[in-house]
Amino acid sequence: MADEIRQTPQLVREQLEASGAALEAVAQAVRAAHPRWVSIVARGTSDHAAIYARYLIETQLGWPVGLASPSVTTVYHAPTDWSNGLVLAISQSGRSPDLVAVVEAARRGGALTVAVTNVPDSPLEQSAALSVRCAAGEERAVAATKSYVAELAAVAGIVAALAPESEVAAALPRVPDVLDAALAAAEAWLATDGGQLVEAIAGAGRALVVSRGYNLATALETALKLKETGRIFAEGYSAADLEHGPIALASAGFPTLVFRPDGPMGASIDPAADRSRSLGARTWTIGGPETAGRPDALTIEALAGLPECLTPLALILPGQLLAEAVAVRLSLSPDATAGLHKVTLTR
Repeated sequence: MADEIRQTPQLVREQLEASGAALEAVAQAVRAAHPRWVSIVARGTSDHAAIYARYLIETQLGWPVGLASPSVTTVYHAPTDWSNGLVLAISQSGRSPDLVAVVEAARRGGALTVAVTNVPDSPLEQSAALSVRCAAGEERAVAATKSYVAELAAVAGIVAALAPESEVAAALPRVPDVLDAALAAAEAWLATDGGQLVEAIAGAGRALVVSRGYNLATALETALKLKETGRIFAEGYSAADLEHGPIALASAGFPTLVFRPDGPMGASIDPAADRSRSLGARTWTIGGPETAGRPDALTIEALAGLPECLTPLALILPGQLLAEAVAVRLSLSPDATAGLHKVTLTR
């Protein structure tokens, strides 16, 4: 798992260099189709990439986005009007039958279908009209890490191709270098001050992980990685949702990790973090230059100037490394947790 996390900057660099033709084909088809809405279908870790995609598409392209419920198609067999839409399927393996079924139904029903997958010629890729490959290579650890970031990069690449004048398109080439710097900063932090967070989560057996906006996906994915690798009862929340009830969990026995991007979204997250501290929760913060000087913070200086919409690609790296470190601290294998399989086939 640790080795695969460290491969992420280079694979994203290679992905961005190699995917131009596929991204342009998707952009041309989407422009020709003029979709009025977008539906994204995914499972597990890819669900969090879907949440990121929802924020990115709605903010950068202005199209309403929903997350599909595969059981509507596969269990309830309910008829759905797919016309005038774009269906985006995201899956590392591309093998889950329910995702394939949704894409096939959507394509028959008149939607433009696009698959983002890591496995060439997978059933999902074959079922979609167009595809963008993550090109993350083989992932041996059960917990998805590098393939998750590759999914985010693929989604960002699609949006950049559709909006070549956007901040996404302008800043995307910088991302691999930012990932290198974020990885180095996170490893150094976890070996020093961040080690206290590892001990706190390992000792408590539970954690809250909080963010908002684009980085809601980061909070949810970090919480999932803590569950998968360390058997930690970790819950990810939007900072806004946290204050609607779950804030009652905040206490001295509930270590809290906050992913805080710079700018207005960071300022909107601060009240929930401050309230958690006031209720006794020790709170760690990971973010950009604005976190400098805060207690228990990892400041990633390389995030300076990177648009918030691209920060999830970098901020997840400390979350992944944290989960790996907690599992090792608990004498568990972060690579192959008992009861989990690399590919889960749901119907």
